[in-house]
Amino acid sequence: MSTTLIPLDPAATVQRSTRILGISANLLPAEIVAARRARRTRGWVFVVVAIVAVLCATWFAVALHHKHEAQDELDAANATVADLRAAQKEFDETLKVQSDTKLLNEQLRAAMANDLDWAALLATLRNAGAPSHISVAGVNGQLNDAKSTESTTNVLPGSATDTVGTLVVTGSGPDKKAVAAYVDALGKQSVVTNPYVTSVASDTGGGVTFSLRLDIERAALCGRFTTACKTPGGN
Repeated sequence: MSTTLIPLDPAATVQRSTRILGISANLLPAEIVAARRARRTRGWVFVVVAIVAVLCATWFAVALHHKHEAQDELDAANATVADLRAAQKEFDETLKVQSDTKLLNEQLRAAMANDLDWAALLATLRNAGAPSHISVAGVNGQLNDAKSTESTTNVLPGSATDTVGTLVVTGSGPDKKAVAAYVDALGKQSVVTNPYVTSVASDTGGGVTFSLRLDIERAALCGRFTTACKTPGGN
């Protein structure tokens, strides 16, 4: 129990204030006040716990809903995949043909690695001799083995290992200077290299006949299943 003085009312007269002393008393025991405070605190704790529980239940419900939606989407995707696989069986034969065609093209590309545009090469030999009035009578060519050609891919142009075959060219010309000019012209070509004369002889009808040897450069290789030829004539 506690007692306190009540503040004086300013409107009261001096006589009244001296006559009656304003006193109030709280007669509740301290234990009851503490019990009330404890009950009020427990009430707030219960409210907070209830709010947290409601929030957790709401979050769980939302998560469960999202899970069900994801599961439905997964089931729909699996059904679509199953339908596509079933429909794909109708084109198994077409897919097999495409696979076989691809395999065949790869085999042809390996087999035709040394494919050469002989018509374009012959035209190059003839055109190089036209300014010096050289007439090409015969060309005998031979390509190297395909495996040895493939093993020398990263080499310098014009080197011995960059050649893929040899040529023996026979023909006739007005004189030896014309043959020398023909050799110089062949040396400037990109598809042949290392030309040198093996024989030169005077012709009874005038002029000279010659035979020369030169190497075929890798740049001359082309074909349907390898590098496309710039001019017609590749196999």
